[in-house]
Amino acid sequence: MFKNNKSKKNKSFTLIEILVTLAIVVILSGLMFANYPKGGKQLALERASQTLSQDIRRAQEMAMSSVAESGACPGYKTTGYGIFFDESSPFTYIIFRNCNRTSNRYYESGIDQIKETINIESGIKICNLKQGSSDDSDNKISILFEPPDPTTYIEGSSSASDASIILCIQDDTSQQKTIKINIAGSVKIE
Repeated sequence: MFKNNKSKKNKSFTLIEILVTLAIVVILSGLMFANYPKGGKQLALERASQTLSQDIRRAQEMAMSSVAESGACPGYKTTGYGIFFDESSPFTYIIFRNCNRTSNRYYESGIDQIKETINIESGIKICNLKQGSSDDSDNKISILFEPPDPTTYIEGSSSASDASIILCIQDDTSQQKTIKINIAGSVKIE
């Protein structure tokens, strides 16, 4: 009988063991909640870069399907679909229909038809636009897809074989995602 009483006492937790366990849980919870806002901003940056790459692919698909809409370009031929970025509007970009009035292969405000203006996720902005391998930034970049393949044209301050759209967290511009597209139509997130 003495043996049974002793084994029952050893199965319980002491007050110190409970307090130590509780302290560990509180410390780990505090660390997790302290990093929560930073993780949320990183997630928003990831979502914005994925959405942008999907919108570029959507413009490609519209060009491949040669979507014809009545009254789209009155008196002119729709020659493709594209996406336009302007650093002076760092929180939006435009998906457009190219109305070939001037035989151009870039977005012309007032001439080409805006299909959709897309707002970038809150807290994220376009930090930089680059063409080619140079480190020089461009103020505007237009990417046009002409059917049926579609053929890809990248226009900014000059024609280039690729373009980079750099998104960043508005409060911390060192946190960035780069979306690259080349004239083969390949879209990559880095």
